[in-house]
Amino acid sequence: MTATKNIAAIILAAGQSKRFGDQNKMLFNIDGTAIIRRTVDTVVSAGLGDVVLVLGNDTAGVLSACEGTGIQDIENQTPWAGMGTSLATGANAISEDIEAFFVILGDMPFLKSETITQMAAAFDPQSGNDIAVPIHNGRRGHPVLFAKKYLTQLRALTGDHGARSILTKHPECIQAILVDDAGTLMDIDKPEDVSARDQ
Repeated sequence: MTATKNIAAIILAAGQSKRFGDQNKMLFNIDGTAIIRRTVDTVVSAGLGDVVLVLGNDTAGVLSACEGTGIQDIENQTPWAGMGTSLATGANAISEDIEAFFVILGDMPFLKSETITQMAAAFDPQSGNDIAVPIHNGRRGHPVLFAKKYLTQLRALTGDHGARSILTKHPECIQAILVDDAGTLMDIDKPEDVSARDQ
């Protein structure tokens, strides 16, 4: 078990939302709250240590939506170059004092904070399973929890090579955690994805 205060989070919100249309999907309101604010509030309520929000598209708008949350923000200067650059930017902003860190997609507004705390409680990197993924209804979702040692690999990422490349490289290290949270499978790419949650 790893205490939540010893776990950091990288929240990725630098994408260009090309499939969403003209609006930045991170600022799309669901029940009156922007997608990115819902995600950030979920992470903050889980009681983690460092929480780093990686920006890159409509920085001012996203910052305004997250005002008052008290998290750290950092801008990816080359968001157009791919998710790998955002992960590297976030990984470089995390304190070396943490024991583990989550990689969390900013467009997952239905994720439950209880899922984050459940994953933290079940995470035991000393067992050799030092990467954890949530499983809901037999499907692997997000966020992914990594032991601190993977920071070096994230900091070296470029282009569109995301955290999935690390999972592919280390399948024997993955711990599957069963969760009762459909939100782990629901990232928002298009406006119709929002209404799909009720179907």
